[in-house]
Amino acid sequence: MPHPSLRSVLLGCAVVAAVGAPALAKDAGVAKPGAAAVSMPHPAFGPPPPNYKGGTAIINFVARVDDTTMSDLASAAQNAVIGGAEAIRINISSQGGSTFSSQFAVNVLKNLPVPVETVAMSEIASAAVALFCAGEKRSMADGTALYLHQQRGYDEIQDKTAAAVLRSHRISTGWYRDLMHDCIDADADRLLVDYSSRDVVIDKAQATALGMVTTPMADLTMAKIWGPVRNVVAPDKPISFMHPRRSGR
Repeated sequence: MPHPSLRSVLLGCAVVAAVGAPALAKDAGVAKPGAAAVSMPHPAFGPPPPNYKGGTAIINFVARVDDTTMSDLASAAQNAVIGGAEAIRINISSQGGSTFSSQFAVNVLKNLPVPVETVAMSEIASAAVALFCAGEKRSMADGTALYLHQQRGYDEIQDKTAAAVLRSHRISTGWYRDLMHDCIDADADRLLVDYSSRDVVIDKAQATALGMVTTPMADLTMAKIWGPVRNVVAPDKPISFMHPRRSGR
């Protein structure tokens, strides 16, 4: 029996390839040229996409209270509301700073059309306590405390500006005092927070008894979260509240 020529063998292979390729492609799930692509399912790993349909926006505030950090905090809260957040939660770890800067952020937060929650995540001091009291719901983590003291800066007052500086000081001090007053239950023992003649540290149990804490930490885990978490972090090395800057608190 004669052997087939090389040309016949190659021609036969080409015919087999032309006939069998579509079937193999179908079995392998490969789309033919011109056919609609089949969408693949999402991978089973990786974080889920952020939720932008309602929920609570979380802002971690780990910084000193100054113009930069307060404007960043305010804009983060405002943008979350614009994006559809139904509530704002601010986790606070701060040694304080400028009363005037905190006043700006507190007033922005109080005028948002959604409720604001604040959480003390460490011992927070001075002007940062004003930020804490801006929350309609307030919580404190274990081991945290609130540090209160009088405004400092009397040594900077010069004779030619004394009257104006003192009036400015009285206005900001009065605003801070009124905010603390509203942060405490009417029938609470206010001697615990009398910082007029001494510095005061209020722990979680005392703050709860005073009404400064309104919501248990466990309740925070039940909230639906909106969007990605935003961090507001100090641009420079934090300064201890035991050695504050000359201005502010």
